[in-house]
Amino acid sequence: MRAIAAALLGALLLTPPTSGQSRDLRVVEVFDYDCSSDIGRRKTTLFANGTIRVRRWADDEEQQMLLKELNPDELRGFVNRLREIDLSESEESRASPAGEWIQKCELVLDLYYDQPPDEDREAQPNRFRFGRYDSVSLSLSRVIGVAEEVSLWAEERAIVADFPPGYEPSPGDVLERQDGLLFEVIAFTSDNRGVELWGVDQPLVVYVLREELIGEFIRVVDSRARP
Repeated sequence: MRAIAAALLGALLLTPPTSGQSRDLRVVEVFDYDCSSDIGRRKTTLFANGTIRVRRWADDEEQQMLLKELNPDELRGFVNRLREIDLSESEESRASPAGEWIQKCELVLDLYYDQPPDEDREAQPNRFRFGRYDSVSLSLSRVIGVAEEVSLWAEERAIVADFPPGYEPSPGDVLERQDGLLFEVIAFTSDNRGVELWGVDQPLVVYVLREELIGEFIRVVDSRARP
């Protein structure tokens, strides 16, 4: 019965919500701000549950991941500031000099993730591409400023996610969650998309999508299953 119940729970957690269900805010991206050049990359993502994730790469290898949780008031403050900006008439950026040191950026916004569709509102998400030193519209410049502020806010207060480069979970690995609780990797869902973990000190069973594992958890405490 335990195995059946666990399988049903995993299926429920991993099944995308229907149109009548609320979205899982842990995976909904309010914005994703990605800047890269030939020598490095930084990607800042603000999730609708208040998690900020900052990832940095150098020479195509991920060097660092930072995580920070906003409280509801802090999240609402950033989202409201972004919603106040009128992006309906944002123009394409005017190109500036380019080179291997000059970053190219993409900013994707989904600011109305928590509201029903509105015919008077532009389709979401909004997507903008620009060079780091391009001349952009005032409204887009304000959005970029908020995204930079979120990134800096996280970098000053964040928890560092310390996983080996290219980490893939294995049964027996013990991971530390952001709240300090330890969980052991037990198995994978039948479609191999989800990871089943059991609490080490508390009787908890959780299911996490593979791509969301680093974010929910911050480091590998023990990798007993590995040679």
